[in-house]
Amino acid sequence: MSFTGGIEKTSAINAIKRNLNTLNSVVLLIVFTLLFLNIKFIYNILDYVPSLSIVTILTIVSGLILISLYLSRAISKNAISKLDEYDSQLNNTLISMDQEITDRKLIEKQLEYQMNFDSLTGLPNRTLFTNRLNRIYERPQKHADYLFAVILLDLDGFKVVNDSMGHLTGDKLIVKVARRLESCVRPVDTVAHFAGDEFAILLDDLRDESDTLLAAERIQEQLKTPFVLDGQDVFVSASIGIALNTKDYHQEEDFLRDADIAMYHAKQNGRARFEMFDTKMYDSIMKRVTLEADLRLAIAREEFIIHYQPIVSLADKKITAVEALIRWQHPQNGLISPLEFIPLAEDTGLISLIGEWVLKTACARNKAWHDDGYKDLHVEVNFSAVQFMQQDISKMIAETLDETGMNAETLDIEVTESIAMKGHSIEVLNKLSSMGIGTSIDDFGTGYSSLGSLKRFPINALKIDKSFIKDITTDPDVEAIVMAIIAMAHTLKIKVVAEGVETEEQLTLLHAHQCDEVQGYYYSPPVPEDELSRLLKKDQCLSLRKNKETKSGKE
Repeated sequence: MSFTGGIEKTSAINAIKRNLNTLNSVVLLIVFTLLFLNIKFIYNILDYVPSLSIVTILTIVSGLILISLYLSRAISKNAISKLDEYDSQLNNTLISMDQEITDRKLIEKQLEYQMNFDSLTGLPNRTLFTNRLNRIYERPQKHADYLFAVILLDLDGFKVVNDSMGHLTGDKLIVKVARRLESCVRPVDTVAHFAGDEFAILLDDLRDESDTLLAAERIQEQLKTPFVLDGQDVFVSASIGIALNTKDYHQEEDFLRDADIAMYHAKQNGRARFEMFDTKMYDSIMKRVTLEADLRLAIAREEFIIHYQPIVSLADKKITAVEALIRWQHPQNGLISPLEFIPLAEDTGLISLIGEWVLKTACARNKAWHDDGYKDLHVEVNFSAVQFMQQDISKMIAETLDETGMNAETLDIEVTESIAMKGHSIEVLNKLSSMGIGTSIDDFGTGYSSLGSLKRFPINALKIDKSFIKDITTDPDVEAIVMAIIAMAHTLKIKVVAEGVETEEQLTLLHAHQCDEVQGYYYSPPVPEDELSRLLKKDQCLSLRKNKETKSGKE
């Protein structure tokens, strides 16, 4: 009941009480008035008619008294009826108020539940979890040896279940996971569901750090058993982060922050594992945050540059193509390798913007080389799996070629084996092939594809991974593998490029096995565009054979 409704009810009750008091007063006044009138009437009769007999006077008096009593009774009866009516109204009002109070308490209880518990799993939500953490947080200040822990866990592969089996099935999985997590902890502990596939556990009053590790191991063990969803066995694991109150925390939220950081590291280190937070993790995550902020600024400020590494034909030792390799010219930290920022760009979705910039810049530069007379020079541009998922690659490439005016047949895109094997990627590659654009499989041999499966795809070249080339002159088994790749690729009319060639011995062996092209520090590292222009003009490659400290492979 609202505050205004309560005032109205109170006013009604007070009005009823006032009416009852008024009726009671009226009834008493009428009775006393009638008695007074009867007595006065008798004295008047005696004054005017002294000769009346006593019997007559008594008869008259008796009649008057009876009439007074009758009238008094009638009036009292009516007053009592009114009092009963008012009393009934009062009772009804009080009953209504009691019901409204009961309903209000029920609503308040429901609202309190909704504020503190998750509607899907029935577990405490973030609000209640934080409140309990707040209470526990103060205990170590009174008891120095008091130990507790915060665990955050995220289900690995939950998105796959949601996408493939539907959100209703995903909700069923969350509920089943909640029940298993509850079975892994003690009654004094708290299991909470934050959102999506994220859970939190508050372990209270621990003996030592090992109790936390045992709890994490129990959780991992429980999740190994498949979940039966709609008649199917579904397997999920969890990445778990743990924060103990063994360091100085200034506020309760710091526990959740550190547990989240540890959980992130568990994901980064392979998933299906748990990590205990330490300060090095915090430094690492802060470095990542700073790097991401700088990366966003780098896109706006155009701090990227492209180096080009020549690809040389073993038939005539001439440059046939160049691979475009991005570098970040950081204003404070200097030249940053793509190994440091490309994974971050993929995680944050920035890879699409960066990749588009690389494609446009590389195509414009290659068109300029074409205009200088090197019309057959190809440029190779790398594409990541994230780009294939986020962008309409074929449309973006077509627009870039139209904008730069470069011949489509001199553009080759490089993708990994895992990307090439995906259904959506195959459609894209076929469309690009119809446009005259070539496709190279990068780092071949490190994935799970077979040469037999590649014949179904529009592949122009295989680039043998540098890990094979490194051992080709010292390990007969590796040499046999490289020979087989070259032979089978040629059978499928696919060109073979060896990556990471550093020594003359490697070059000689690859030439003997009829490898088509090579790429590596033996001929040239990735160089700026002006240096590559100089190499093209001299029709030669920058040899680094005199450099005793040759670097390994393509960066």
